[in-house]
Amino acid sequence: MREKIIRLIDRLSDAGAYLSSILLVIIIVLIVSNIVLMSIWGKSIMITDEYSAYMFAGFVMFGLGYTLKENGHIRINVLTSHLPKRIQFLFDILRMVIALLLSSFMFYYSVIMVKQAYIYQMRADTVAQTLIWIPQLCMPIGFAILCLQLLSELLKVVKK
Repeated sequence: MREKIIRLIDRLSDAGAYLSSILLVIIIVLIVSNIVLMSIWGKSIMITDEYSAYMFAGFVMFGLGYTLKENGHIRINVLTSHLPKRIQFLFDILRMVIALLLSSFMFYYSVIMVKQAYIYQMRADTVAQTLIWIPQLCMPIGFAILCLQLLSELLKVVKK
């Protein structure tokens, strides 16, 4: 059962990484298109800056879980690498529990932020007048994937 949960969460993180890479490609296409339009016809895609920023936030948030799964987050282990294996094991568990608590906190408050933006129908103060809750959705989704991946990593460490 534990293995199935771990595999499911890992696949979810992989899906987040695929979505993240799609957003990066869209950002590149949007920026290059804007450059071409500006240089040839002197016209601009008015939403390039705004939507590139939204997609960059999604790019980062959707990639958090996958980055954790692939050990891509920065870890400073100068002190812990010299500790006995048992203490390293306990430190790993403590580190993941703290990270899970912080990520859960961020998930909770990002849900509240999106909910408020939705209730008040907040819009971006730009030409596009984008409903701000739509790009904000990437935050709770990204933090949820990160929380699940932290749980998966915790299950992997405890299993050892």
